[in-house]
Amino acid sequence: MNPRACIFVDGENFRHTIVELFNNFSQVDYLPKNAKWNDFFNWLVSEIEPTAKRIRTYWYVIEWMDFYPHKFCNPVSDANNLKVLLCRNTLFKDKLDRLNGQPLCDEMVKIVDILTKKKQNMLNRFSGWGTVHSAISTKHNLIEFRKAGAIRYNLYTEELGKEKAVDVKLATDLIMLKDIYDIAIIVSGDQDYVPAVQVIKDSGKHVVNVSFKKRNGQLLPSGSWRLNQTTDWSLKVDYDQFKKFMDIA
Repeated sequence: MNPRACIFVDGENFRHTIVELFNNFSQVDYLPKNAKWNDFFNWLVSEIEPTAKRIRTYWYVIEWMDFYPHKFCNPVSDANNLKVLLCRNTLFKDKLDRLNGQPLCDEMVKIVDILTKKKQNMLNRFSGWGTVHSAISTKHNLIEFRKAGAIRYNLYTEELGKEKAVDVKLATDLIMLKDIYDIAIIVSGDQDYVPAVQVIKDSGKHVVNVSFKKRNGQLLPSGSWRLNQTTDWSLKVDYDQFKKFMDIA
């Protein structure tokens, strides 16, 4: 009987890998538009165990988007607290410190309006990510997106923070689903999965981690040394091979 393999993809970690590897990949696209996902995941399985059958790819992504600041005080009735909040950003602080009286309130209204529009734009992007997930799972066989946790977007710096709880969901499923696979393939560089990997190995399963090489052949820094040491072995994907699957020019 052919061994059964399941792939567990840490979505944000995987996306950051693509961004780090390919300078000409636009993050606006979120994920490569023409990537050959089925071919890639089937190739991973064949490289690890040629006789294995891929049961499913579980791809873990963010369920919620949080924002900082979470909300804004009323610029008229609670102007002092709003100013304190906005002054946490150096640029806004310098601007507001130069104002006094009524123009201060007017300026804060303008700033809040700018930040509110940024929030809505990010929510639209986040909604677009879900559309991409649906398109991938519809077009490609045996790929299931699982949502968990949240990621914070800083409206001041326009930067995304680290996702929370996604790794917990992946680790939990890794253990809960152990009866449906013989080989677990983890696509991540996060050492937080080490305890779950040890549990799976003790239950008689084989666990492989997937790492990625840069153009110069060096392993990406995000390829966790500790995770690679804990798994049975690590598959190191060459830059050119991965680029073909991602169909990035």
